[in-house]
Amino acid sequence: MKFTTIEYSIKSIVVQKLEFLIPVYQRPYVWDDTEIKKLLEDLKHNFENNIAGDYFVGNTYVIKSNKENKINQFEVIDGQQRFTTFWLISLCFYTLGIDTELKNYLEIEYDKHKDIRFDFDIRKEVYEYLRGLLDGTAERRFHDVSNMEFLKNIAAGVDIIKSFLVSEISKEDLNKFGDFIYSNIKFVFNEAPENTDLNALFVALGTSGIQLQQSDILKARLLDKITDKNQRIVYAKIWESCENMKNYFESNVKQSFQYEPSKVTEVDFERFNQEKFNVNATKNQNVFEGITINEILKLNDFSIEANDLVKEINTECRSIISFNVFLFHVLRIYRRTNNNVEVDIDSLDPKKLLQSFKIEEIGSVTGFIELMWRLRYLFDKHIVKWLKDEDESFDDDEKLLLSTINTTKNEDKSYFSRKEKEFSNIQMLQSVLYFTGIFSQQYWLTPFLNFLLENEKPTDESILNELERIDNIMIPGDKKEMSWNILINSATAPLFKQIESILLYPSGVRFNHYWFYKLEYLLWKNWDKNDSKFKRYRIISKNSIEHVFPQNQEYKLKLNDLADNMDWLNAFSNLALLSIGQNSSYSNQDVEKKRIDFERKDTYDSLKLAKIYSFNQWNTEQIIKHQEEMLSVIEKHYKNIS
Repeated sequence: MKFTTIEYSIKSIVVQKLEFLIPVYQRPYVWDDTEIKKLLEDLKHNFENNIAGDYFVGNTYVIKSNKENKINQFEVIDGQQRFTTFWLISLCFYTLGIDTELKNYLEIEYDKHKDIRFDFDIRKEVYEYLRGLLDGTAERRFHDVSNMEFLKNIAAGVDIIKSFLVSEISKEDLNKFGDFIYSNIKFVFNEAPENTDLNALFVALGTSGIQLQQSDILKARLLDKITDKNQRIVYAKIWESCENMKNYFESNVKQSFQYEPSKVTEVDFERFNQEKFNVNATKNQNVFEGITINEILKLNDFSIEANDLVKEINTECRSIISFNVFLFHVLRIYRRTNNNVEVDIDSLDPKKLLQSFKIEEIGSVTGFIELMWRLRYLFDKHIVKWLKDEDESFDDDEKLLLSTINTTKNEDKSYFSRKEKEFSNIQMLQSVLYFTGIFSQQYWLTPFLNFLLENEKPTDESILNELERIDNIMIPGDKKEMSWNILINSATAPLFKQIESILLYPSGVRFNHYWFYKLEYLLWKNWDKNDSKFKRYRIISKNSIEHVFPQNQEYKLKLNDLADNMDWLNAFSNLALLSIGQNSSYSNQDVEKKRIDFERKDTYDSLKLAKIYSFNQWNTEQIIKHQEEMLSVIEKHYKNIS
């Protein structure tokens, strides 16, 4: 089967009047806040840093539609999620009234009328909903889409994108940002020939396995520098033990190495010891004779008897970063130790892994890979993961947890399992760092992993102190630069007066979400631990700023005017950060109605809101008092942490 490949920007899609048909076998729109924010953050980074060239969003597979009078219509075989996301981004620019050419992506113009750029086989409610979002009738025609499989994620996506544009991009840059997306985004169209069996092709695209990653190529290049054949095999297995981020390190090790269970404890995982962890090369001698780079890439097929190895853990997990990004953190720490020079790249972009790794600058390949082993052990020991117990989904935001290795002995053999740690300040603060960091990169991990590396038996108190120090420094700004400065001990936290000036300015929905997360952590740290609602509370992903005293109160009431020229409606103290669903449930209700809804719930939507609703009423006087109290909490924190 031969595909025709061509690159299209959003602008060229508009100019050539291309439109798209989503076939019936496609799944609903499923991108969540993490995926959407990752894309938006990446686009923002490229825009703000004037990174030249095109921004490719990956391969898409299409075929010309056979519908009459649709000469420029393509049926989307693979790529629907990306096409739809950019349509939603364009919609948000349009509905926010931002003048940008990106709005041209929304519709296609025919001789006598316009229509949206997408059509849907069978699922006409999706077409009608998108049409309604564009012409402003969606809310009237679709009263509640929260339980509608094909619409709920679209509605949530619109709110996420709007919130990001309003809070993360300056007003004066919004139209330029839209034009950047319009001109620089590139899709790679792979057009299938006519008469292709589309269902068969779609299945093949979905089940053809994992493509060769940049980390696989890097692995081959590094191992090629190890001249001893048997050592090359050993270090290939070390790499293999680290690269599966969807399982725990000790479980990966047991799949890669032969060892005597009676002689292995958890401590043995801290550093690679070839006497403890051996590849049985004699048993597989024919596999390794004259091994080549291509064969190195196939070492994952090497099989080991499982009977003599550690026990399978009962809990699945998902890492907060990919293996490619983990390699970046390893490289930064390696370079800090060896030449004290930062990685020469604008961001820890997984697509630029090979560009960043200059093999000739890795003085010791074995040393680098052994460092990777140590950091992967520390990563699984001290960094939160998404945990999944049996019959539970990774969508459960309350499962961003830490776990410990449990070791048991049976007939002189060691067996390892995982147990969740009791929820703690460390866990909560890592959640803050995760949700306020750049999702795909998590720069705070570099200095924190380096701290763990240099302090072999840290106490919980010292770990929390270091995390708070890192968090205090990594306020909104260039997180890559901040994290490197922390790593080389040339960074200090801002003074409270600098933070106070930010929080006293009435920025409304333009307040950076970080400050709400920060305050939630500080309130959580000092909350009454016997509070039953508090015990169920977790910091989760939140993207929507709520005005407690509403901007458009249902009874047209206004805040008391103190004649102080202060916009208290948009003050930090009249705001709270909520999830999209939480915020929409409060809407423009009177404060007392919001209080009733808030108090009916079995946990707190926000600890800041709990403080607000502890007031008997809510007007300008209470907003001022709440502001004084919250600033006092933050000031005390900065005075206590160096």
